[in-house]
Amino acid sequence: MKLTAAVIGCGNISKFHFSGLEKTGAKIKWVCDLRKESAKPWMEKFNAKYTDDFMDIMNDPEVNVVNITSFSSIHKDMCLAAIDAGKSVICEKTLTTNAEDSYEIVKKAEKAGTIFYTSYMKRFLPAVEKGKEILPSIGKILSTSIRAFQPWGDMWSGNPKEGACHTPPGGKSVLVKNLGGGVLVCGGSHILDLVCHFLGRPSSLYAYMAIPKDRDYDLQAAALMETENGPVHYETLMHSLDKIGYLRDGWDETIEITGTKGRINVYCPFWDKVDIKGSLMVHCGSANGTATEYRFAPVSPFDRAIAFFCENISKGKQGTQSRLTGYDVDELISCITKSAKSKKALEIKWKI
Repeated sequence: MKLTAAVIGCGNISKFHFSGLEKTGAKIKWVCDLRKESAKPWMEKFNAKYTDDFMDIMNDPEVNVVNITSFSSIHKDMCLAAIDAGKSVICEKTLTTNAEDSYEIVKKAEKAGTIFYTSYMKRFLPAVEKGKEILPSIGKILSTSIRAFQPWGDMWSGNPKEGACHTPPGGKSVLVKNLGGGVLVCGGSHILDLVCHFLGRPSSLYAYMAIPKDRDYDLQAAALMETENGPVHYETLMHSLDKIGYLRDGWDETIEITGTKGRINVYCPFWDKVDIKGSLMVHCGSANGTATEYRFAPVSPFDRAIAFFCENISKGKQGTQSRLTGYDVDELISCITKSAKSKKALEIKWKI
């Protein structure tokens, strides 16, 4: 099936989705954004139609793929409309800003048989793929440590005076209005997806969050999770240290899984520098007592994710990534938030 796509939302993240769609050979017929000046470069590059009303896209029978890269706070209506219109959906993370809305979307997609993806592209980093491939060789999994420490600058000394991270007195920051939260949502969501990807859904958790009194968002979130594959020590953090991480560039995003027969360590590069920074996977095996490093050249996981999605859409099948991916992460975000607030461990009651 020939793919005809529309992209809703022409902000910074959209360039990675446009790149991926272009490489698949999909026809980009529509671009949609409230600001025409944001859409104009893509209109011109792809000779695409422009609209500021996403329903124009839903009403076009030629469009069979809707790629949503707008703010998470407005994803719900777009996703539901696309499902109603019989379109396949690729939606940027997070799926929505709460678990209830995400559940409503994926339940409807499941019932309709809609091919539906939430684009957690870090699954497609070569080091992540290699780690997943080697995982069975490390035997029974005993412990996992997974973190996303991201360089946001000096966020701990006080409320920023301006910008998306400024929380006005009695009001909401742009960060929360558009995305629904702080580092847990913006940085930690990808890592929560990788928890599910490597280990399966957690069954319970106990969490901590650091939310300064002058802010409406978190600067740190941590959780101890229980899974069928042992405990998971999870943490995400805003920091201002510019020399930490395996490339000593401030980006410290690491997965360490220890089993009875070995260990894997996965190191992810700066999310928007994937074209110049590669990923790394290290496998320590007990059989021969050696450690093997797999150093991968820079490659865009966005391109690889879009290629996977589009290949399956063109074949008319969901493929190996579940429709529930976006809901799974948003449910975990909700439970971490509730546990941190109540200071109690929670059983995770999966809705679907």
